[in-house]
Amino acid sequence: MKIERKLKIVLVVLFIILISLISFGGIFIQNAKFVENIIPNYQLGMDLTGSRVIGLAVSTSVNKVIYDKDGKVVQEEAEGTTTKEEPVNKEEDLTKENYQKAKETFEARLKEMKVENYTMRFDENTGKTMVQLPENANTDMIAQYTAIKGVFQVVNEEKEVLLTNEHIKKAQVAYGSTEAGTTVYLTIEFNKEGTQILKDITNTYVKTVDEEGKEQSKTVTFKIDDSTLINTYFSQEISNGTIQLSLGQATTSNEDLTSYIKEASNLAVLLNTNALPLTYTIEENRYVMSDITEDMFFVPSIVVISLIVVGIIALMIAYRKNGLLAVISFVGYIAIFLLVLRYTNVMLTLEGIVGVLIAIMLNYIFSIYLLHLLKHQTEEDKVVGFKQAILKTIFILVPVAITSVVLCFAGWLPIYSFGMVIFWGIVTGIIYHLVITRTLIVSSTLEK
Repeated sequence: MKIERKLKIVLVVLFIILISLISFGGIFIQNAKFVENIIPNYQLGMDLTGSRVIGLAVSTSVNKVIYDKDGKVVQEEAEGTTTKEEPVNKEEDLTKENYQKAKETFEARLKEMKVENYTMRFDENTGKTMVQLPENANTDMIAQYTAIKGVFQVVNEEKEVLLTNEHIKKAQVAYGSTEAGTTVYLTIEFNKEGTQILKDITNTYVKTVDEEGKEQSKTVTFKIDDSTLINTYFSQEISNGTIQLSLGQATTSNEDLTSYIKEASNLAVLLNTNALPLTYTIEENRYVMSDITEDMFFVPSIVVISLIVVGIIALMIAYRKNGLLAVISFVGYIAIFLLVLRYTNVMLTLEGIVGVLIAIMLNYIFSIYLLHLLKHQTEEDKVVGFKQAILKTIFILVPVAITSVVLCFAGWLPIYSFGMVIFWGIVTGIIYHLVITRTLIVSSTLEK
């Protein structure tokens, strides 16, 4: 065998060993006081991890409102004032149209927060909405920001509303670095009408000096619902329709920075979606355990691993050197396939795991077919034999691949998961065999 081919095979084997260590083990780095794996985790479906059920109901609470003798709302009770209890949701607002708008806002916020694996049940007569979410570290935050009303306003000292959600084009997170550290900003870009209003605001609400030399300032308040983002005046005109609101102070702390980024991201979710037409409350918040436990996986896992080991031993006994190389290639395929599933964020349900096993089985069958074909061919026909094997395999798998693509558009997660897994299993397998398997098995048989 030529030296070049030997070197090529050694390098490929080393690559497979490396990629297998990464896939089955991970890459761990020091992050502050902790060591973390930078390889993405598998995205597991709710049937495997459990879920959180969030019940969103139209609020029936009331607010205490104080009126003066002229019928104006005031903050404190005094002589001549009248106190009334008024529902937070007016009777005339409790309509099917507003319930539907609320549902659309819930869906938009879940999409904005990149929650794809969820189910929703909606009662059009009461507006009650049940959302089932995957259980993870972000579930509480997702539930909270889904239910917030999210009314954005810029108001002056006279409580006059100058800007609202309708004027926002886009909100996003931005960063700025100085010697003091990194500052996180919530950047709000306004539409054409909002741009002109913001320009007028920045020319009106400024600091001035009166005739006696005293500084005076007219301020505006940026707020969401009852929470104030900032109370400020302006030192220069903003004509481009974009304003940056800093969250927290410049920091070098990873913990503080993460907190500021999360806060800015959550506020951006509210600003990039419509405000809820009604006030909602979280009526139900409960964890639902998965019916599938780790103990249920134990016996099937042992069986699958045993079958793979038996298959590997059979290849090495039947085909010896080429069988060993086929086993190395087969393990490398599994490692790369699993990495592909991680980096493409394929949601793995129980059906998806079945798809993983099918994809692995298909590639094992290909290895047997290729080894059998090469065993009965002359040295001159090895390359041709490999091409025949890969072309025949592609021809057989094309209908399967097309079917898997169709399944990827299914609205039901288990079918979608199965389709995505099979699709990536086929694509990864074809590319892998053309590059890696060909080098290991075909080149090793071409002796000088």
